[in-house]
Amino acid sequence: MIEQLHLVDSETCSGDGLCVEVCPHGALELVDGIAATVGDRAEFCIGCGQCVAVCPTEALRLQAMPNEDFERLQRPSVDFDQFHEFLRTRRSVRLFKDREVAREDIDKILLAAATAPMGFPPHTTEVVVIDEPDELKFLLESLVNHYDGLIKAFSNPIGRAFLRLAAGAETYGELRDHVVEAATFANEDYRRDGTDRYMYGAPALMIFHASRWGASYVENGHLVCHHAMLAALSLGLGSTIIGMIPPVVERSKELRARYGIAKDNRVLTSLILGHPKYRYRQGIRRDLAGVQFNRVAH
Repeated sequence: MIEQLHLVDSETCSGDGLCVEVCPHGALELVDGIAATVGDRAEFCIGCGQCVAVCPTEALRLQAMPNEDFERLQRPSVDFDQFHEFLRTRRSVRLFKDREVAREDIDKILLAAATAPMGFPPHTTEVVVIDEPDELKFLLESLVNHYDGLIKAFSNPIGRAFLRLAAGAETYGELRDHVVEAATFANEDYRRDGTDRYMYGAPALMIFHASRWGASYVENGHLVCHHAMLAALSLGLGSTIIGMIPPVVERSKELRARYGIAKDNRVLTSLILGHPKYRYRQGIRRDLAGVQFNRVAH
């Protein structure tokens, strides 16, 4: 007997077929006007919950997803102009007030981040939150020491040749053209007067990592980070996505163990957070590199 993945209240099911139509893998059908699991398609159900979410009479439930996982939605009251104006206020913030980020705000950011789209449910993205000054200082020193080694390796032909072989042409080019120069500048400032040009003295940091075996795990992780960034903006916080932190944490056995990052997880991106020291009064117009509609090459 085929297990019914979907629990259907036959009294309230209207037989409108919306759940059947919206299921991306054809795991539902109408039997005598009532929704039911398709026997030979049951294994293809990915637990996305689309069928439950679209049902107007709330007649449908999934065995694998408790009722409390579903919340009634209200139509958003934000129109496009308001949404666009909100996005225009976002700036990369690297100067922060000497003020901690409240854990309540961090919880709100994580709540919003979890709404990011994912390749397949459930989320495989995990987040490390660092907001203790001593721990931020420890990480900063670890970053400085790591990039000291990279700078030294780039200072001689043998080191450069080894890095090119190990990293590949694309990553090597990025290291050569951007990272080494930035790290040299950052480490000189740190050694001179303790200036932090990696985390910019931010009072909070989020590190996003995910299982390498998860579907679309890289894209998912960056989307979660993006949602966190916008949530921070809605709370009046400033943030910047930092690309120089993840490679260090990814390669450091000490830091991975310290932050509980599983062996099979890859560190993807990071976000610094804090209360902006200054208010930006003008936005900067930005355009995509290019847009094409139905272009056919000849």
